[in-house]
Amino acid sequence: MVTKEEVEKVVRNVVDERFIKSINVDDNGNVTVTLARDTPDIDNVLIKLHSEIGKLSGVGLITINREREPTKAGEKAELTKDIILEKLKEVIDPEIGIDVVNLGLIYDLQIRPDNTVYVKMTMTTPGCPLTMWILRAVEDKILEIPGVKDAEIELTFDPPWTPDRISPEYKKKLGLY
Repeated sequence: MVTKEEVEKVVRNVVDERFIKSINVDDNGNVTVTLARDTPDIDNVLIKLHSEIGKLSGVGLITINREREPTKAGEKAELTKDIILEKLKEVIDPEIGIDVVNLGLIYDLQIRPDNTVYVKMTMTTPGCPLTMWILRAVEDKILEIPGVKDAEIELTFDPPWTPDRISPEYKKKLGLY
């Protein structure tokens, strides 16, 4: 089983200590790292952290968060799945050039009573090199929506993504119809 000390050593080799807000390792080896919002070169840091932590023996699920701005007092906005899906259309898979919604990467979307948005999604392949970047972009876009308290993104490969999940509109554009 991986220890917190092992994870801390790896994280400190990748990120300057002043940008590390917390490091947690649970009894199952699941690792959660929270970084400061202003962590420089965040895209590369996320990829490197995920890769380096993944090399440790006994690591389970790896979650890397960034600290959030506090919600403004009294901020109320009606959240709907349609509003969130429209915002997620701004997240384009750079390798394919299609947004995550029309690509069919979003499997489930829920708005919880406390205005936390839960998204269950996948990648086109388990080895996608842009996984961390896309997950972060999805989280960032959700958090841009007024009234959202937090975003919880779950990555799954069950069921595996297939081109059948692409929206009919984009299947026509790609000549798959």
